[in-house]
Amino acid sequence: MFGKISLIGIATLAALATTANAEKYEWGNVRFDGGGFVSAIMPSPTVEGLIYARTDVGGIYRWDATSSRWIPLMDWISQNDVGLYGTEAFALDPQDPKKIYVLGGTGYFSKGRTAVLRSSDMGATWDTSYVEMLAHGNGMGRQTGEKLAVDPNKSNIVLCGSRTKGVYKSTDSGKTWTSLYKVALSTATESSLNGVNGVSFVMFDPAQGKLADGSTATIYIGTSETTDNLQVSHDGGATWEVIKGAPSGLMPHRAKIVDGSMYITFADGPGPYNISRGGVFKYNIKASTWTDITPFDDNEKEDGTIAHEKNNCSYGGIAIDPKDPKHIVVSTLGQYTGRHFFKDKTENYGDRIYVTTDGGENWTFGQHYGDGVNMDENGNNWIHGNAIHWAGSIEFDPFNNKKVWVTSGNGIFQTDDITAKVPVWKFQSVGIEETVPLDIVSIPGGPLVTAIGDYDGAVYTDIKKSSPRHTPIIGTTESMAYAPLSGSLLRTGIITVYGQYESINYNVMYRSEDMGATWDSVKTTLKGGKGLVVLSADGKVILHRPDQSATVYRSDDNGATWTAVETGTQTQYARIVADPVDPKTFYVMGAMGTLYKSTDAGKNFTAQDARLQNEQAGEYYNGAGLIRTVPKKEGHLWVPMDQAQVWQPKGFTEYGLAYTEDGGKSWNRCEGAKTAISVGIGKAKEGSDYETIFIWGAAKEGDPIGIYRSTDKCKTFERINDDAHQYGGPGNGNFVQGDMNTFGVVYMSTVGRGLVVGAPEGTEFVEVPPTSLNKVAHNIGKATLTQQNRTLQVNVPSESKLEVIALNGKTLLSADVNGNRSVSLKKIPNGKYIAKVVSANGKLLLKKAIAIK
Repeated sequence: MFGKISLIGIATLAALATTANAEKYEWGNVRFDGGGFVSAIMPSPTVEGLIYARTDVGGIYRWDATSSRWIPLMDWISQNDVGLYGTEAFALDPQDPKKIYVLGGTGYFSKGRTAVLRSSDMGATWDTSYVEMLAHGNGMGRQTGEKLAVDPNKSNIVLCGSRTKGVYKSTDSGKTWTSLYKVALSTATESSLNGVNGVSFVMFDPAQGKLADGSTATIYIGTSETTDNLQVSHDGGATWEVIKGAPSGLMPHRAKIVDGSMYITFADGPGPYNISRGGVFKYNIKASTWTDITPFDDNEKEDGTIAHEKNNCSYGGIAIDPKDPKHIVVSTLGQYTGRHFFKDKTENYGDRIYVTTDGGENWTFGQHYGDGVNMDENGNNWIHGNAIHWAGSIEFDPFNNKKVWVTSGNGIFQTDDITAKVPVWKFQSVGIEETVPLDIVSIPGGPLVTAIGDYDGAVYTDIKKSSPRHTPIIGTTESMAYAPLSGSLLRTGIITVYGQYESINYNVMYRSEDMGATWDSVKTTLKGGKGLVVLSADGKVILHRPDQSATVYRSDDNGATWTAVETGTQTQYARIVADPVDPKTFYVMGAMGTLYKSTDAGKNFTAQDARLQNEQAGEYYNGAGLIRTVPKKEGHLWVPMDQAQVWQPKGFTEYGLAYTEDGGKSWNRCEGAKTAISVGIGKAKEGSDYETIFIWGAAKEGDPIGIYRSTDKCKTFERINDDAHQYGGPGNGNFVQGDMNTFGVVYMSTVGRGLVVGAPEGTEFVEVPPTSLNKVAHNIGKATLTQQNRTLQVNVPSESKLEVIALNGKTLLSADVNGNRSVSLKKIPNGKYIAKVVSANGKLLLKKAIAIK
């Protein structure tokens, strides 16, 4: 039934991590591909195949042309510096192809701390300079740029535009910075940086000469303002003047300088959304004249005539053929008029990609009705039916002028022939893992099931293969409920239906009885959307805490009705967990270290006498509420006592890890864990009598924060990651969790680097064949029915109902069944009937035609 797969070759496989105390670990990702906004792409003009991409929350990547995959370059980022994963700009040194600079910072992380990262070996190693200019890699305008630029004549000079403080200059290759020009100023900080983009790009123009020291004289900047937004300096930034004649009411996004002309895309806001108007313009530098080269469309009028009309929508990316300056490609931005058509005739709408071969006098785009297929999944299992959107950056391959790359809100696409009548755009995102994992379930004997932001999640029988998204699609699945006795899964979210004049949100909940292979809608009226869900061990009771709600709601009729539940003092927003053995027991931890327990299937919660914290001893509970149960062990709970707090001297508290084996009547402290920010449970080591414990934390005083493992019930912990594989910590999902089928395997959430997986070197994963999903894990959802004359023999895994129905729809027999039971048909007349078995939660398990003679 089970196969073996190795971690070698897994998506984004990193180098081996070595520690003094643990065996070597391999690190990579559970493969999804893409899943987030790739803000920009940048090919090297001098080295064939050297291409970089930056993302809004997941760092930067380098293209490996040999294996056709992207290599992550910022997995060394620590939890204290997690905001640096928000990359706002990058730049290459024109004189040294190995040098790259990155501007990183996220307003809502690490108090907005910002840095310029610099590498001299194509991102293999980095130096970091923290700077006062503020970046916000996940803010509006993050696809404009680039804010960083290296002087092509004197590469020790680097310029950097900021969101709030203008332009800065470094004369020592990015190590130190001083203010050069105060422009587009703002008082915004931290989260308020979101709507302030400031300087959108900085550009050197070496064609206009040098200064006495050999540096480039002419510099251009664009700002995200609607007036005076293009400026130039002819003295290296000492003085500036506004370029007159720019289109009014618009902001410049991206620009290219070729043969004495600057080509610029514009929109009526910073983007990538909430924009509708813009254009593409050419500025003749010598003559100081402007030409509108905005793409034209041929549109059919009501009278049947064809009108040649300018498409004045918003534009983002622009690329110019290095071999032919009249061959230009531009992308709309945040528009949904481009038809994206797949081989099976599935279609969707996103941004248009226009092409001109005569410098902008005429344009075409291969996304018209009837033009044919223009999308290629390229072996990915979830991108089908999705469109290229938020196309803020587009680039030619400098060594192949038929090949073009474009970024999107869901990854990267590339065409091998932009000159074709209908260019085919293939999804080129292998290795880019930019999802935000929010929850996972590793089912014993079954697959790995994930919940992720924006893209639902997936079911994995092989983590090195991309998997289809859960369907029906919700979008963000914030949590995943699992009932170990019945095998039921539950997820919840909000579906938005877009109409001509308005959009309507619907709160929805979906349930699966076949380990996520299929999902059925729960017919319910929810009290709120998204949020946290939990199922009782037998799957009969649902508890739902809607998003941003302190109130918990309970249903014991599969969502038909709901009642509010009081879970205890200071348990707002805390995660409720179900006992894996007793269906009537639930637990939730209060903010002050009191465990609240329900023994009546979630109707009431009672405070337990034994408090987790001991204030007299200086111990406090500062956990984030993500407590863990242990499969098949009643009353076993593991509680991390700490959380990351930037105001702490070390950036985190140090109260450790606690557990109970009697449902909270008493607590034990783990001497082997100094700090526990997150805790997870995994398969026991061979010969061990208890499951493996994983923490994001530290074993003892002075240990670095990282992923630690205990195989002796937390007496000792050993670090299994290293400083090269920190991934910014567990991020939004705030979890580490072990695999329940393969010893030593651990998963970790991130802020935007996908679902991280680590395994001892040479590990062979237990693989669940897709065809076996309904045959393993307690025969979940499996029911059998056989007939012998006037007797039905029913075998079901849990409490269910047998019904015998006449062909006219009348129910003639209804019987409760559980396990193996014989049901007599003696009172039913001869004839043909339908027998069906329905689970306690309403799932149809079996339907069969029978004949009684």
